[in-house]
Amino acid sequence: MAILGSIGLANADSNSDYQKAQTSFHNGQFSDAANWLRKAVAKGHKAAQLPLAAMYREGQGVEQDYSAAIKLFTNAAKQGYPSAQFSLAAMYRLGQGVKRNYVTAFGWYHKAAMQGDAEAQNSLGAMYEYGRGIKSNRLTAHMWYVVAEANGNNRGTLNRKRLAKKMPPPELLESKKLSLACLNSNYRRCD
Repeated sequence: MAILGSIGLANADSNSDYQKAQTSFHNGQFSDAANWLRKAVAKGHKAAQLPLAAMYREGQGVEQDYSAAIKLFTNAAKQGYPSAQFSLAAMYRLGQGVKRNYVTAFGWYHKAAMQGDAEAQNSLGAMYEYGRGIKSNRLTAHMWYVVAEANGNNRGTLNRKRLAKKMPPPELLESKKLSLACLNSNYRRCD
């Protein structure tokens, strides 16, 4: 499962705990995995925050605790992890453990999208399309769907096709130009 991917390194002791957590997780020993992850986080293993936060959010191996998930995702998001930024944005969008806040969700989706996170790019498109956290703009929404699709996001493909049916050809051409500028600039020219 992607929850325990190799994301970063800390000291050898925390790395050992992190490796033990991976082994426990892959063997279906979720509470053991959570214990090892807590130890790794306590010893400064930054990447261990992500799977532990996900386990708290899902109640996998631990009692579901949105507050703990928010805290861990926030720390990791501030350290620049796009997957943490995406997860934190989703929790704000859904109101999980926090008061629903589309503006905050939009901000975290944007940070992750600008680092190439395809799920965040698709979600950012939806935020623009439906005017959640930002003024509705179907041209920008379509552009983000195209970018998400270019990065392999299937929902981006579906959303792009659906929205394209509502757009006149000149808007679609403009979206294509914006998408290319965004992709060719490594996400520096997307706004």
